[in-house]
Amino acid sequence: MSCSAPRARIEDGARTDEDQEAKSRGRDNDYGGGVKSGRSKGATVDRRYLYVPPEEVTRVKALGANWDDRLKCWFILDGQEPAHFARWLSDNDPAEDFAIISDEAFVAAATITCWSCQANIEVICIYCESGIVCGEPLSRFTVQRLRGPDSTLARQLDRWSSFKVAAEGAYANHCAHCGEVQDDLYLHSEPDHPFFDIPGAPPASIKLTQLAGRVQMSGDDSFEI
Repeated sequence: MSCSAPRARIEDGARTDEDQEAKSRGRDNDYGGGVKSGRSKGATVDRRYLYVPPEEVTRVKALGANWDDRLKCWFILDGQEPAHFARWLSDNDPAEDFAIISDEAFVAAATITCWSCQANIEVICIYCESGIVCGEPLSRFTVQRLRGPDSTLARQLDRWSSFKVAAEGAYANHCAHCGEVQDDLYLHSEPDHPFFDIPGAPPASIKLTQLAGRVQMSGDDSFEI
């Protein structure tokens, strides 16, 4: 995991009163106009949570994974062999977990054309109005190549079933029609990409859904917008 924090550009101006009111109520907003991985914080017994796609539940259960009915996710205990569950564990160093922390985070959603099958599909990313990246406060930034979300974030991301762990271990958008990965490089990097400048995006082109509570995660990069 890279922990070199980029500089975030602070945009002039502020949101409208309607935006602020909607945000305070936790509602979805239009800007402009499965399960867990990581460690349980505060649990009596140390657990490591697993990201388990629905089609692999039978396999992980047979290996001895445990089910947390409250968080609705699978986990292993310290006495269990992590190597048996490597495919469902984050590959982050535990000491580097949660390089990104935000109390004001959103799922940003946009519609693009799949590069492979040309279908119109929804893609998402994590957008933070404010947060901490590797100890440095930042404003208005997105996160790409998301890894190791805490249980609060991972549970809420279940709503977007096409945003899931890809072969390299990071979350990625997948086409709902053909299954191809829509790489973050082509969603964040250039001015015509949907997540390049969320505050400056055309009216109604980005839909923001506020995430509840504090969310913690890691990512290969946190992206300047």
